[in-house]
Amino acid sequence: MKYCIALSALAVLAAGCQSKHSAVTEESSVQATPTVAFTVPDMMCEFSCVEQVKKALAAQPGVKDVEVDFESKRATVVVDHKQFDASAAIATLVDYQFTNSQLVSDK
Repeated sequence: MKYCIALSALAVLAAGCQSKHSAVTEESSVQATPTVAFTVPDMMCEFSCVEQVKKALAAQPGVKDVEVDFESKRATVVVDHKQFDASAAIATLVDYQFTNSQLVSDK
């Protein structure tokens, strides 16, 4: 009986350690996701402008995901830094008539 209790306690302890390790690994991978943020102050309409910014940025090489926030006039792009060129992305936004677009951060 003592053997079963000890074995159960060991199993619970091992499971707890493993889940802590998994949480740290997941958190590290989230923090390591490279993102680039742009201001796009020329967005004047919530629907078509947001879609145009998404379309322009999503077409860039190395882009994995695009989120556009109309309220803050910002676009955040998850990228592969080996393929993504922020200057080319800004040039594309300018081609779409978002002439005052700027790079805010590159993490």
